[in-house]
Amino acid sequence: MPLLRRFPRLPSAPLVLLLAGLTTVFVFGHDQRGGFYRPGHHDQITADHLSIAVNLSPAHRFLMFKWLRDVDGTAGQYAVYNRFPIGGYALIALATSPFRGDLSARLRAARLLMLGFFAATAVLTYLALSRLTASRWVALTAALLAFSSYYALYYNDLIDPHGPPMATFGVLLTFHGLVVFFKDGRFRQLLVKTCAALLLDWTVLALVAAFVALASARKFLPVTFSGQLPRPRHCVILGGLSLLLFAALLTFNLAQEHAAFGGTRAWQNLPSVDSLRDRTGFNPEFNERYADELAWPAFLAEQFRRIGTLSTPYALLPGGTPHPPRALAVGVVMSAAALAVLPFVRGGLAGAALVLSGFCWLLPLRNVTAFHDFLSVFHVGIPLVVFAAGAAGLRRLAGDRAIVGLSVAALALFVLSSHRMSGVGVDAETAETRDALMSDFQTIRRMTAGHPVYVPVWVGSPGFAGSPVALAYYLAGSVIYERFSGRVRPCHPGFVVSRTRVAGADLLTPDNRLAFLYDRGDYDRHTRPADSGPSAALRARTDCSHLGRPSTPADDVDLEEQRR
Repeated sequence: MPLLRRFPRLPSAPLVLLLAGLTTVFVFGHDQRGGFYRPGHHDQITADHLSIAVNLSPAHRFLMFKWLRDVDGTAGQYAVYNRFPIGGYALIALATSPFRGDLSARLRAARLLMLGFFAATAVLTYLALSRLTASRWVALTAALLAFSSYYALYYNDLIDPHGPPMATFGVLLTFHGLVVFFKDGRFRQLLVKTCAALLLDWTVLALVAAFVALASARKFLPVTFSGQLPRPRHCVILGGLSLLLFAALLTFNLAQEHAAFGGTRAWQNLPSVDSLRDRTGFNPEFNERYADELAWPAFLAEQFRRIGTLSTPYALLPGGTPHPPRALAVGVVMSAAALAVLPFVRGGLAGAALVLSGFCWLLPLRNVTAFHDFLSVFHVGIPLVVFAAGAAGLRRLAGDRAIVGLSVAALALFVLSSHRMSGVGVDAETAETRDALMSDFQTIRRMTAGHPVYVPVWVGSPGFAGSPVALAYYLAGSVIYERFSGRVRPCHPGFVVSRTRVAGADLLTPDNRLAFLYDRGDYDRHTRPADSGPSAALRARTDCSHLGRPSTPADDVDLEEQRR
């Protein structure tokens, strides 16, 4: 009992409670959320980016791609993803490398890495706010409340370097650097943290831009910021270094992509450049196709609804719905409150930069934001600042005992929210089906040993593997994912994957339940008429080395000669 009475006065007590609360995320997330067991974006994005990390290797010059597929029967083509930095994918590949022979174990390792980033982000937030507010209990309260929302918990194991939790970690790492700079004047550590964050994702550029803009215009703002204020050279160095590193990384990625396509494509026509045009609004066709979703009134209303959900602990959401009727109003009030309380928050320039960084990133990229609700986590500065200001005000009015009680209540809300989230997922039957698919494809990968495998496009339908992207993960790193085309195929992969048991064909995976492997020649003999398909000469050709490069005019001529 004496220890319990002294516990609230111990300097380490808030951190102990925070770590205890974060432990429940690992406990409740174990097993209940294995595999691709979440509806919506969670499943597809997890499979997508895990495939990219698995495929990352010197064999492909560290090119980031989802799969290598046969596009037109003549040559392979990379489904590339080189518009973002490589650092996050390298970390995922490193964490999963010991489990190359076990798909489920590799997926669990990547998920645990993401949960680790989520926990580290919460700890960084606590450390930064404890410096800003001069109260560990205030920092604990704000961190627990902000990270107990639906978006924070639903996506806390999302395997994606460009969303929560890895990119959020990068933003909060740089925010912590800002706070230390304001308090202690340590500018070099801010530069190091910003560069480390840029290796994970570009999102931190929004925080740097907001900081530089506010610091440059602070003399014209009706707010007096406290703490160590940056000099013009600080803004030039931080902004310039960030832009140089961003340009260097992106140029390297695009150069790798250009080389992967054999130098036959103009730089402006590279797939990653096309994607950047779509995301930044410079593709008129994309803008016209999604005009309703991208209209500013609808887009801004959706953003404020998401901010409202982000500002509410998941345990308090009625029925567990991510968008309760009052979410829009809550989002508007929280956004206004965040701007109103900034003058009263110590080190307000850092808080203001964090609040505005979400808008600096998500508004220019509304072509992406409109379709991905998990990106709303980048508005986390809004609830953090409001909760920190509210907790600090309560401490001034009612004393330390009141804020300790509020922190305990915030911890209880976090644990309840985490426990409630553990029940969100697909039904047991679907989960069991995906477990079986994981096991089947693990056997297929082991038997094919890296050889090309023909996968008809219908195999990748949602009824088979969750999504074509999930199928890419099942096959990543060891086979070539081919789309069916009606043209003669000069490449004849030695294996084929089927959803059905083919009568008379020699089944190579008799113990599989949902995905079956056959010898390609034997499969064709039992599924095609004798007079259909490629000629015997073409069917005998098994050299698929041309699939590692894009189609060229010479390939097309060769194909026409073979047809004649």
